[in-house]
Amino acid sequence: MDNDQKSYMQKLSDKILEWDKKIDELVKQGTEAASVMKEDYAKMAEDLKKKKAEAEVKLKELKNVSGEGWIEIRKGAEQAVNDLTQAFERAKAKFKK
Repeated sequence: MDNDQKSYMQKLSDKILEWDKKIDELVKQGTEAASVMKEDYAKMAEDLKKKKAEAEVKLKELKNVSGEGWIEIRKGAEQAVNDLTQAFERAKAKFKK
């Protein structure tokens, strides 16, 4: 595995750790929210955790692949991270209203 691949995987790994913190923050906000909103926060947090898990799977796949396969798996990993980012932005927007 070359340095670019290692660097990219470290970047993804760091991003996943960042999402852990953001999801934890969302869960905390949910526990402090009014009871009507707690369920919404819990569902959003669960959805984000699923998307984060998908990104983690892609990262693990990246570690075990090389060559052209790495490029294809990288696309999937990027999509998983983008999906997670979009889901978080939607959740954040919903609760800012």
